[in-house]
Amino acid sequence: MAKIIKVVTSSLATLENTAPPQNLRIPDCSETLALADSILSAAGKFEPDIVLLPETFKSAGRSSGTFAEDAEPMDGPTVRWLSETAKRGHYHLVAGLLIQKGAHYSNDALVFNRDGVLAGVYTKNYPVESEIENGIVPGDTIPVFDLDFGRIGVAICFDLNWRRVWAQFTDSGIDLACWISAYEGGYPLSMYAQWHGYPVVSSVFSYHGKVVDITGETLVSTSRWNRIAYAELNLDREIYHTDQQMDKILTLQEKFGKDLTVRAFTEEHLFMVTNYRQDCTIKDIEKEFGLVSYADYIQRCETTRESRLLKN
Repeated sequence: MAKIIKVVTSSLATLENTAPPQNLRIPDCSETLALADSILSAAGKFEPDIVLLPETFKSAGRSSGTFAEDAEPMDGPTVRWLSETAKRGHYHLVAGLLIQKGAHYSNDALVFNRDGVLAGVYTKNYPVESEIENGIVPGDTIPVFDLDFGRIGVAICFDLNWRRVWAQFTDSGIDLACWISAYEGGYPLSMYAQWHGYPVVSSVFSYHGKVVDITGETLVSTSRWNRIAYAELNLDREIYHTDQQMDKILTLQEKFGKDLTVRAFTEEHLFMVTNYRQDCTIKDIEKEFGLVSYADYIQRCETTRESRLLKN
C-alpha cells in the first residue's frame, strides 16, 4: 500500500550573510542557532515526518580550533532545545552536534522521535584528519534507527567516501538514508541512492541540501536563497529491468490507471513502478504480474552465470 513520508531538509548558507550585501562571514553560534530555530519553525508548517539539520550545525562555518567552545554534553542546552522543538512540531529530527566526552569530543548525529525522545545517536565513523587532531574520537559502529514511518540510516560528511557505510545500510534494510554534512557531496549521493535503492536526504552548511530519489535524480533542493526544501516520498515502489518485462507496463497501466505510476528510463532499460493503492502493496503487484525486481534479476543472472561456470 502507499507509504508516503514527508521530508523537510535544510541548508544554512553560513558562509554568507543572507541580507545585502551578502558578504562572506564567519557566524557565531548564537546567530546559527537563531537561524536553525527559524528553519525548524518553518519546517513544522509542512507537517513533516522527518526534518534534517546539518552536521555540527551550531558551530557551522567555524574552525576545528573552536571545539572546546562549541561542544556541549549530551544533556546540554542545545540538545534539550532540539528535543523540545521536535516534540512541539511532532516530527522526527536528525541534527548534528559536537558532543563533549571528557577531554575529547565526538561529531554526532542525534535522532529524536516525535515525542522529543532521543531515539539514538550516530557517531561519525570517518572524521577528517583535522578533526581527529583537535580531539574528535571516531565512531566504530553504524546503527540504524526504527522510526514510526520506517528505518533510517545516518551518515556524516566525510563518511560519504567509504562505500561500506552505504552498503551496510542496504544490509540493514533501511527505507531512507540521511546524510548531514559541511559540504554538499555532489554526484556520490545520486550514485549511492541509485545503486542501493534507497532515497538519500542531505542537509548541509552551504547551499544545496537535497532529496535524491532511488533513480539518482534530485527531487528538490535548497539553494543560495531558500533554506528549506520539502518532498513527499512514496516508499511503496520498485525498479525493474525491461528484459522479459517491458510488455507488462501497458497491462499494469490498464488495470491500475492513476493508482499506479510507471516511469520508464529508455537509456538504462529500467522502469520504476510506484503504488498508490491502499488495498495492496508493490510486492502483491509483483506476485500477480510475475514481475522480478531489478535487484532480484541481477542476483538471478549472477546465479545463472555461476551455475554455467561450474559446468565447464
